[in-house]
Amino acid sequence: MEVHDERKPDVFEKIKGSALLKKIKGIKNIRLIAAIFIIAVALLIYSSVATNNAVRDTSGTESGSSMDSEESRLASVLEGLEGVGRVETMITRGENDEIVGVIVIAEGAEDIGVRLRLLSAVTTAMGVDKQIVNVYTMK
Repeated sequence: MEVHDERKPDVFEKIKGSALLKKIKGIKNIRLIAAIFIIAVALLIYSSVATNNAVRDTSGTESGSSMDSEESRLASVLEGLEGVGRVETMITRGENDEIVGVIVIAEGAEDIGVRLRLLSAVTTAMGVDKQIVNVYTMK
């Protein structure tokens, strides 16, 4: 007695016999091409994850910026001046770690007297020239 298999071919058998798979198998160095493709995809995923981590590390406070300890210390000193209110600072450094710019954003900076006191305090505290210090009014 002979048994005949009357089952329909499964998906694996259909893929195994497909013309596309035969063409792919006919390509020389297909394993090398596949390995390069997988490495490229892995590098793309890694770079997007690394970029997202860097963005998360640079955003900290509710305004989307974070101040380092020197900037925070300067801001707390400036907040002690009369009429200044809340202050945020940013210190930009050059290649040799020298200060190339200072930005001060203060609530009371619309008053010219407060603005001049802030400018004087920053130049004294940081030991920089007045030309690299900018004072702005906070919204």
